[in-house]
Amino acid sequence: RRILPLSLVLTGITTFLFPMAAMAGPNWAILDRFLLGLLEGVLLPAAMAGVSTTTASSSSSVDAMFASDATITTTTSTTSTLEERKKSIIGDNQDIKATASAIVIAGCYLGSAWAYLSAWLIFSETSQLHLAQWGLLQHDTSSSLSVWPLLFYINGILSLFVTVMFSSEFDLSGWRNNRSDNTSNSTVHDESTDTALSSTMVIVKDSIAVAKETLSSKSGRAIIAAQIGQGALLYSISSWGPLYLERIADVSTTTAAADTSSSSFVSSTAVAAGIAASSLIVPQITQALIGMSIGVGADKLSSTIGSRLTRRSLQFISGVGPALILLYLSFLASVGNSGDGTPFQSPAFLFGAAQTISAISLGAVSVSHLEVATPSKAGAVYALGNVFAAISGSITVTLFGILLDKDGQQAAISDFSLPFQIVALLSMAGSVFYSLSIESDVEIGMQKSKKRLQYSSLSQDDEEEELTTYH
Repeated sequence: RRILPLSLVLTGITTFLFPMAAMAGPNWAILDRFLLGLLEGVLLPAAMAGVSTTTASSSSSVDAMFASDATITTTTSTTSTLEERKKSIIGDNQDIKATASAIVIAGCYLGSAWAYLSAWLIFSETSQLHLAQWGLLQHDTSSSLSVWPLLFYINGILSLFVTVMFSSEFDLSGWRNNRSDNTSNSTVHDESTDTALSSTMVIVKDSIAVAKETLSSKSGRAIIAAQIGQGALLYSISSWGPLYLERIADVSTTTAAADTSSSSFVSSTAVAAGIAASSLIVPQITQALIGMSIGVGADKLSSTIGSRLTRRSLQFISGVGPALILLYLSFLASVGNSGDGTPFQSPAFLFGAAQTISAISLGAVSVSHLEVATPSKAGAVYALGNVFAAISGSITVTLFGILLDKDGQQAAISDFSLPFQIVALLSMAGSVFYSLSIESDVEIGMQKSKKRLQYSSLSQDDEEEELTTYH
């Protein structure tokens, strides 16, 4: 509740400043995008950490919580008391981890849909003409009017507006108190600086420890494998899907560009980008709706067949299903077929289907960190999985570009065959590995708890020995 508003504000400012950074030079643009990723990267982990601490506790999560209690003893009376406390905490509440997690991710899908929708509307020929008449278009580095900066201004302001609108949900008291305390005198300022440095070192060491523990655990490796497959799939579809659809004439950006060349106020490139973005609006909305349904259904299914089987089954479908679609598209590309026939054979429909099926993972890998990690570590585990997804996605998108690079010539439909096969293989391999490895027991964040428990038991033995000696 403190990290989210800070990230939203800084993300909004960085987004708003991007057009100015881009016009100052490519290095400034890269720096702005780097800062944007750095600031935006904490949003989902912070949200997932909140989900982990506020959703109904599973029995394993409660066991982990009690295992970390330094006052645990091994006497019969204490054990029965602990069991009663566990039951009182769990109560009759239904496990809603998948539902809560799906709400967070569905919000991201809807945000992406808004981004594509706003690009489509602002970049249209009609909008550009009106914006030019109203004097809202901005001169770029080539001294020509450009519409693209307006998109960043609107979404940057929107981020700040959301922060203000939901300010009552955030906790800003700690920041205010810390600010007032730190400005009292120079001595306190020096002490706060030392405390901040010490806290930073603790966070870094803790992050490294969580990363090591995640990579060394069976479920942690399963989560990372699934995220690698999903990153390769979704990044590639989002980046190269519109180009593929253009090549097979499902999205005719070439025609749009030709039609707008008569007006000096209209950017044909922007019109082409807007039309390409429009092809991704419906899949994002569908993903959000399917994901919400999957989240609710996964929680109900977990209560029937267990969390482990639920996670494994849903992730298998979410990874293998899109992979099979990409392999089919690869076959069509290899023979130069544009998928003519029924609407269900249309590449545009198949791309949307692949993205929609991938949303089933909202009941699987998107929830696993809440089960296999203690609440204090769940956000870090989710962030680590996202890092691997981003790395995988960046590599596959770059590989796509290398394979499609034809020395300035347009890539043919057949050139998409091999990239589709590579992405399909990664998606399938990651989900299969997850489906064979993921567990539902807490594995991450228990090392420190075990040490505290051992210390507690040792302290109790020392106390008993001292009492015996005294008597």
